[in-house]
Amino acid sequence: MSRREQLNLYIGQVQQRLRLGAGVRGAAVVAAVALVATVVLTLILNAYAFPEHGLTPARLVLVGLVGAATGFGLGLPWLRLDRRRSIHRAEAAFPELDQRLVTFSEREKSGDPFIELLAADTLAVTGEARPAQLVPQGRLLAMLCAVVVCAGVLTWMITAGPGYMGYGASLLWTGQKKDAAPLYEIRVTPGDAAVRRNSDQLVTAEVVGLETNKVNLYARYQSASKWEPVAMQQQEGHHGFQLLFAGLPESVEYYVEAGPVRSKHFNFRVVDLPVVKQIQVTYHYPKWTGFQEVSEEHGGDLRALEGTDAELTVVMDAPLKDGVLVMDNGQPLHMTGGEGNRYHGTIRMDKDGAYHVAAMDQGQQVRLSEDYFISTSKANPPEIAIDRPAQDYRASPIEEVTIGVRAGAEFGLNLLCLHFSV
Repeated sequence: MSRREQLNLYIGQVQQRLRLGAGVRGAAVVAAVALVATVVLTLILNAYAFPEHGLTPARLVLVGLVGAATGFGLGLPWLRLDRRRSIHRAEAAFPELDQRLVTFSEREKSGDPFIELLAADTLAVTGEARPAQLVPQGRLLAMLCAVVVCAGVLTWMITAGPGYMGYGASLLWTGQKKDAAPLYEIRVTPGDAAVRRNSDQLVTAEVVGLETNKVNLYARYQSASKWEPVAMQQQEGHHGFQLLFAGLPESVEYYVEAGPVRSKHFNFRVVDLPVVKQIQVTYHYPKWTGFQEVSEEHGGDLRALEGTDAELTVVMDAPLKDGVLVMDNGQPLHMTGGEGNRYHGTIRMDKDGAYHVAAMDQGQQVRLSEDYFISTSKANPPEIAIDRPAQDYRASPIEEVTIGVRAGAEFGLNLLCLHFSV
């Protein structure tokens, strides 16, 4: 290999070393910018409770910062380190070269007959100017450690970071996970619902992840153009808040706000439906009780023995379509009939609970009555006692012993048997 080729190899090693240092330094800059930007953006988003409308701008800012760091901190410095700049960097780092590399680079292409002599003279100096000295190994390791630390911390924040910092990092980099609950949320009940005109409707709100004693509901009626704020009252013994819409005359759109947290928008759709005039109840008791069926003309609340079938006749003031009896667990029992605006349904009284009358309108349940209670009582077993003799009795073989038994039951006693052995 000629002296000229050896010197070109040396210049290539210089350029490669400088590019290695620039690449590792650029990777450290990108990792640090990504980590710092994630932390800062998460703090800003947390101050506003991670609003949905703010996530897209925050992601755009994050992508812009990381892209700028990649371009200006990694790509541009690496590309700028061409042969000419690498030679100037080496000349600046090793004064003993005394512009030999610059001279060699300028005269190499001109066909200078003394180029080999110049290369030999330059190689004699490069023995003390090793390319590894341009970017020391310790500096490379330090920058590499910075890359690993920043990338590791960022990865940990995204995948398993606790609190709002981990939640925000995950939200910025991977988006909202399907199985992850929002960190800050207002759970509004009942949300969207259909309501009978001029009836009352209670709204409850539970604030998750935020301590506050001030919650406002904003409502906008169908005939109005402005939002009306109303302070919600805190529920006694609960962390939730409530507000009663009294006698809703028309449809209304509403949402709940607590500090920086805002719920989704919901609607109460007001509909015109019949009114419950009367509820008649016929109790069909279990056969083993021996009881006859009992009817109540003006019923509502149900009180009977466990296992009783309560047959209800609901009288409406107008025809009702898709009427249901809704149990307290949400189970609907469809009513039948309709002759004379009278509708029938049967409730099996297996346990205590409640029910109300409702109608189905566009797939939504519309309450038509208040809650009626279901109260059940258990059947006590019969009471049996041997009165005579009152204790163990020793009798002779020819003696007749009289046995006295007392028995009673609250539902009647049909048969009593005495079991004995001699």
